[in-house]
Amino acid sequence: MIYKNDLKKIINDTKQIAFYNPAKATDEEALGLIVSNLCGYDGQKIFDVLYNAFEDSNFHSFNSKMKQTWEETEKNVGEV
Repeated sequence: MIYKNDLKKIINDTKQIAFYNPAKATDEEALGLIVSNLCGYDGQKIFDVLYNAFEDSNFHSFNSKMKQTWEETEKNVGEV
């Protein structure tokens, strides 16, 4: 992937800035912060990123159930 090294640097920089103990922070935790921030803390946008990551990894059946659960929750609770 072309941007993998750039993303890794952004993840490492985020760990240094956003975590009290950067050495204990995982890449996944830092990436979660990055995604949340870039999506403007909008639940639908964050869900879309998650959905597309699973789709790219061929978790089609899981995605179908996850999308159904998301839509049911949104319908029952309002904006998630």
